[in-house]
Amino acid sequence: MIFQALTLNDRVLLYLSAVGASCALYRHGTLKEVHSMPSDEDGWEMFNAFLLKNPGKPVAIAVDTVDEIYRQDLLPRARGADRREMTDRRLRQLIHHSGYRAALRQPPLSGPEPRERLKNQRQDRYLMMGLTNAEIVRPWLDILHVRGAHLAGIWLLPALAIPLARQFRLTRTRLLLVSEQTGGLRLTYLEGGELRFSRLAPVDSNQFENPLESYAAEIERTRQALVGQRLLDRSEPLRTLLLDPLNTLQELHTFLPESSGFQCESILRGQLLETLKLPPTLLAESSDALYLKLLPNAPRSANLMTPEQHAVTRLHWLRRGILFIAAAWFGLALLASALLLLDAWRLDHAADHEHSDGLNNQAREARLLADAGGAKALEQRLQTVQAWQRVKALEHDPAPLLQHTRRIGEQIGNLRFQRIEWTTSAATAPSTQAHAIRIDGEVYPFSNDFNAAHQRVADLARQLQAALPAGQIVTVKRWPLDTSAASDLEGEFGHSHVNARFQIEVTGVKP
Repeated sequence: MIFQALTLNDRVLLYLSAVGASCALYRHGTLKEVHSMPSDEDGWEMFNAFLLKNPGKPVAIAVDTVDEIYRQDLLPRARGADRREMTDRRLRQLIHHSGYRAALRQPPLSGPEPRERLKNQRQDRYLMMGLTNAEIVRPWLDILHVRGAHLAGIWLLPALAIPLARQFRLTRTRLLLVSEQTGGLRLTYLEGGELRFSRLAPVDSNQFENPLESYAAEIERTRQALVGQRLLDRSEPLRTLLLDPLNTLQELHTFLPESSGFQCESILRGQLLETLKLPPTLLAESSDALYLKLLPNAPRSANLMTPEQHAVTRLHWLRRGILFIAAAWFGLALLASALLLLDAWRLDHAADHEHSDGLNNQAREARLLADAGGAKALEQRLQTVQAWQRVKALEHDPAPLLQHTRRIGEQIGNLRFQRIEWTTSAATAPSTQAHAIRIDGEVYPFSNDFNAAHQRVADLARQLQAALPAGQIVTVKRWPLDTSAASDLEGEFGHSHVNARFQIEVTGVKP
C-alpha cells in the first residue's frame, strides 16, 4: 500500500540533501509552487515562511544523503502484529544507532531456485534500511514542531525509484538507475522493480578532464560491488538507465560501451515530463521537482519515522477522521433540515392553493344559486324531480306482455289462459323495480295425451323467453303432468275427465 493518506488534502513535500533542499505544495495530484532552498539558516527561514503560508498541511520528507544503510535479510514468515514486532527487533539489532529505520518486505529474487528455497523454508525477504545521521532532518523537524505542522513520513530517496520503475514499466528487468544529484551521483540497483541496493557517490571533477569520466568510474565501481555481493553475475551485462531531466548525460554513453558489459539507456527530459505529467516550468525551477512528484507514491513500509512519530501521526489522523465524521453528520443534519423545511413550505403552499380554490368554488356556487333563485328554491326543484323519478319507476303496463302471450298461445293452439296475476316490488337500487307475472291456464281440449300437452307448454315458455328483452326470465312453475314427489295426487275415481293445467311465471327487473 502506498502513501495515499487522504489524497484530497493538500500536502507539503520537502526534499533534503547535504547541499540543498526543495519544497513544493502538492494539491490534487499536481505539484505547485516548487522552491529551491539552501541547507542553512536561510533555507530554514524560507521553509518556515512556506509553512506559515500553508498552515495545517501534513509534510512528507525525502532525504538524499550518504548517511544511509541497506541490508538484505531473511526472516520467518509472520503476519500482523507478530511481523511488526519481529521486524522492529531485527531493525534494532542491525541499525541500533538510529531511530529512523524501516523494513521493506520484498518478493524473492527472480528464478525458480530462490523462490522454491524461500517457500520450503517459509521465509520472507526484507530490505532493512535506515538513516544513520539524524542531524540532516533535525532542524527541519524543529521547524515543523514550532509551526504545529503534522509529519506524514520520512523516506530515503532510493525508495522513490520503486514508483518510478512502475510508471516507466521497468518491473521485469535488472537495472542500475543512475541520476545526477546535488550531493553527487546516485546509483540505485533495482531487480524486478524492487530496490536491492543504492549508494550516493561523491564525485571529484578534478580527477578527470571530463567530469563524465568520473561518473563512468563510479558506475564501474558500483558494478564491481554488485558482482561482489552476488547480485550480478560477472559475465552478465548490466543494464544502465540514465535519469537525465536536464539532457546533460548523453555523452556518458560513450564511456559505458557494451564491450565493457553495459547496456546504456537514457530517460530524457521529454519522457519524464510526459510520463509523470510534470509541468516544464517546475522542472526548470528545480530538478528536484522530479522526486517531489514521486514522493506521494513512496511505499508506506519504507517510511523511516520513529515509533513516537508514528503514534503522533495515528493520533492526528484519528482526530482528523473524527472531525470529518462529525462534519459529515452535521452536513447531513443540515441537509435533512433543509429538505424538511422545503417540504413544509411546499405543503403550506399547497394548502394555501387548495384554500383559495375552495373560496373560489364557494363564490361560484353562491353566484349559481343566486341565478337559480336561491338555495331553498333549488332544493324544492330537486325534491320535485326525485319524486317524479320515483313515480315513473313504479309505472309499468303489462298489457303488451299479455297480448304477446295470448298471440303466442293462439299460434300454438289448444291453450286456454284462466288467470293472470301481476306483482311489483322495490329492488335493491333506488332507480330499479322488480316485477313478476304469473299466468295460469290449461290445455283445452285435452285428449289425455300428456306428452303433447307438455310439448305445448314448453313451446309457450320458449317462445315467450325469446320474445322478451334481456333480464326477463320465464319459468314453468307447474306442468300438465307434475311428476314431482312433493306434489299431491288429485282426482276422482270413476270419472274419465282429466285436466292438463299449467302455470308460467315471468320475473325480471325493470330499470
